[in-house]
Amino acid sequence: MATIAEIPTEAGHPFTERVSWLGVEYTLRFQWNPVSDCWVLDIWDSGNETPILTGMALVTGCDVLGQFAYLPVAVNAIITVMGVGPFQSPDAVPTFTNLGSDGRVYLLTP
Repeated sequence: MATIAEIPTEAGHPFTERVSWLGVEYTLRFQWNPVSDCWVLDIWDSGNETPILTGMALVTGCDVLGQFAYLPVAVNAIITVMGVGPFQSPDAVPTFTNLGSDGRVYLLTP
């Protein structure tokens, strides 16, 4: 049975979050890119020493890891982003101020 978990996020500043999927722990770094006007995600190893994937834009309507299916971190895992809440389109990309409230990030694993 598939598992869907919301990744805890915060708005208004860069932050990190430690998550575990399929028995492996990762550090997720979230940063705002003012040039692209979007949040970007970096995935680091559990020791926070080696980057695995960096600079992935948190866009809606896709699997953020989809293009990296050849990497172990993306096998059997999906990270998806969507808008939630009243009057919020599921396709609304999270803004600098609404990530974690109207803009949510989910991890899906088998």
